[in-house]
Amino acid sequence: MRKLIKAEFYKLEKLPSVRMIFLFTCMAAMLRGFSPYPGYQMYIIALVPELFDAVLISVFTAAFLCAEFSNRTFGNAVLSGVSRQNIFFAKLAVYFPGLLVLVLLPLAVSVCAATIRNGFGADWNVIVWDIIEKLLFYILYRFFMASLAIFAATLIQNSIGMLGTGVAGIYLITLIKKPMEHPLTQITLLFTMIEISIFISLSTFIFAKREL
Repeated sequence: MRKLIKAEFYKLEKLPSVRMIFLFTCMAAMLRGFSPYPGYQMYIIALVPELFDAVLISVFTAAFLCAEFSNRTFGNAVLSGVSRQNIFFAKLAVYFPGLLVLVLLPLAVSVCAATIRNGFGADWNVIVWDIIEKLLFYILYRFFMASLAIFAATLIQNSIGMLGTGVAGIYLITLIKKPMEHPLTQITLLFTMIEISIFISLSTFIFAKREL
């Protein structure tokens, strides 16, 4: 299992498409930071899930996960004697840390750029816990969006089809849920974690049964 995870980290570092995604994300965040808003207001704005987030997560999933179906990498790994569960869990063990960096990068870059230009605009000591609380839900909800993308990837097993379905599905569900418009409670966090678990479990089941 450890060797599989190391191999997946190597893929993540070396894939040109993944490097381009990170570069594009960083550049887009820098441009966003050139706004009239101070850093704290930019932080609040950046927390709201948008179409950009749906596209970003879907493209990352297509590049790192869905491409493995197209080039038969998963099938070859199974033929070499590695269990399907180990293959999938090793992929997810690298996918989520990579995604974490990907979703935190634009947030950090845009807020830093706005703060440098316009100041932070709030008393850090007063709002620090609010920032941490909102950040945790920001990460958790992006993981929920990612679980939908993973489910679409294992179900469709085609990068182009997954991109269309993933972007449309994630964005539509986000519009319906409107996660940032509701008070953040323990029930909200728990329910989001349950949703993530359901979609990951369904994806694991499909991966174990479908032809690779």
